[in-house]
Amino acid sequence: MARVIPTSEFALYPLSGPAPAANETCFPPFSPVRYSQYKYGSVTSAEAFARALGAAFCERHPELALAERLLIASSPYAHVPSAATTLARRLRPVLNAARARRGLVPAPLLKVDRISTSAGDYGTLSAQARDRHMAANTLSFRRFQPQLVRDAHLLVVDDVRVTGSHQRCLMRESEDLPLATRTFLYIAAFPDAADGPFDPVQEDALNHAAVKTLTDLAAIVEAGDFTWNVRVCKFALSPANHGELPRFLRRMPGWFVRGLHRNSCRDGYARMDLYAPSYAVVREELSRQADKRRAPRGLQRQPA
Repeated sequence: MARVIPTSEFALYPLSGPAPAANETCFPPFSPVRYSQYKYGSVTSAEAFARALGAAFCERHPELALAERLLIASSPYAHVPSAATTLARRLRPVLNAARARRGLVPAPLLKVDRISTSAGDYGTLSAQARDRHMAANTLSFRRFQPQLVRDAHLLVVDDVRVTGSHQRCLMRESEDLPLATRTFLYIAAFPDAADGPFDPVQEDALNHAAVKTLTDLAAIVEAGDFTWNVRVCKFALSPANHGELPRFLRRMPGWFVRGLHRNSCRDGYARMDLYAPSYAVVREELSRQADKRRAPRGLQRQPA
């Protein structure tokens, strides 16, 4: 009989009731606005959730957080990180600070590779569509070498558990690893399907509680509180934002336009039919900025 890795879940906030923090006086209530800002690149929001999640996990499960051999991973990505990667990067020093106080070695952060990328917003899919989407996904754990992971405890960091499709995919793809245990850490979790059918409108509304337009995204970028993730790229290139995109890009600093262009190419969005028209706008703005830099000062065209 094939070995089954012991697997558990830990969610800081259940989205159907009060926060399950180990000490409820230590953590603020769940904020949909802060969560939405986190999903759209706010580093400050990611750090706040990471501190709360790390403190609660260390208090509730010291046997894992302070295990002799601990590994951390985020949800998979190809080239452009997911929002959960930002969360994992901020969670790692929280856990490692607790480990250092016990004289334990730091837990490394490993990458799970997503072999292919896709168009569309996963957060708007039904439970059945999520299962189909995940069944078609190919992941690689090539960075998890046997000598590194043997008898280690793996923490997989993600932001929200909705239907469990993503978790089941990761479990299926990692089942052959010689791990001691596998734990999925979430900021929040929706009720299980047994409690009623899942309505994707719930997650979509949560994702967009603070960021509904490119103007909302601009506020995060201009505040200097921003890091790239896949959701931001897809949102900027979305057909729904195509009309607003030229004005938005002219408002953005050059590094943002260059980053959107680079990330669109690296993850293949530039070649996807859904995003190609908006990518052309990005390329045009990049060219306009390059012409402006090259032109003599007196001959620079004023923006329309």
